[in-house]
Amino acid sequence: MILGIDHVLIAVDDLELASEVYQALGFQVLPGGKHPKMGTHNALVPLADGTYLELIGVWDMELAREASPFVVAALERENRLARFVLESDNLDADVTTIRARGFALGDAQAGERERPDGQKVAWRAAFPTDARFPFLIQDVTPRELRVPAPTAGIGKNVRMGDVNVGVVDLATAYEQYKKLLGADGEDGWFEMTRGAVILQDVDTERLLQIVLEADNPLEVVNAWQAGEVEFKQQFIGGIGITLEPFNTLGVPMQLTGRLS
Repeated sequence: MILGIDHVLIAVDDLELASEVYQALGFQVLPGGKHPKMGTHNALVPLADGTYLELIGVWDMELAREASPFVVAALERENRLARFVLESDNLDADVTTIRARGFALGDAQAGERERPDGQKVAWRAAFPTDARFPFLIQDVTPRELRVPAPTAGIGKNVRMGDVNVGVVDLATAYEQYKKLLGADGEDGWFEMTRGAVILQDVDTERLLQIVLEADNPLEVVNAWQAGEVEFKQQFIGGIGITLEPFNTLGVPMQLTGRLS
């Protein structure tokens, strides 16, 4: 079954610089490694619920244009959110079930990368025919090798909230996501065990924003103030707060949480 959001891909021009920026935001950033068949390399920003933000750059543009076109496309936009991914605990069964619901999904493919410490990480993924939709992933090697839990920084207390997806035809997109996820999404809002997908009726077809949820948002405020991070904050009804960092390298991002 689909367990929820696995990770969100953020396209970056300079992986080292991107890692420094997200470390300055208070996140722990872990080196990922190279994708030998994709022309890309990455670093991971792990979150408390097992999801992560993937900072992904290109080391072979010719290969990336062929194998990772969604990353290359995001590098050409101001909004650098490239794609998001759903985790499956039984990829073959999910592919069969999703196809039976009428959603076009390709066969499972093997993927891998080598971490800087030499550890091989392997997974399988199934990609939709329409690249506007997320792909599915299931680990082959133990998940903690691909997605280590955060041991420092604000990511220890921050979880995946939702991804906001821009669609031109809300009714059609809703039906497609219903087939993909096997669930109804009230008003275009699909809740999952981990995270949610929110469809937004706009004039573009792309990932619009990510929203993270902080267990204690005031800890994030304190960390950002101590680190001289520029951000905007808005109080919501006296019980909640929304935080929006200015420098995210082109990622529309909000952190929300309840005030204790």
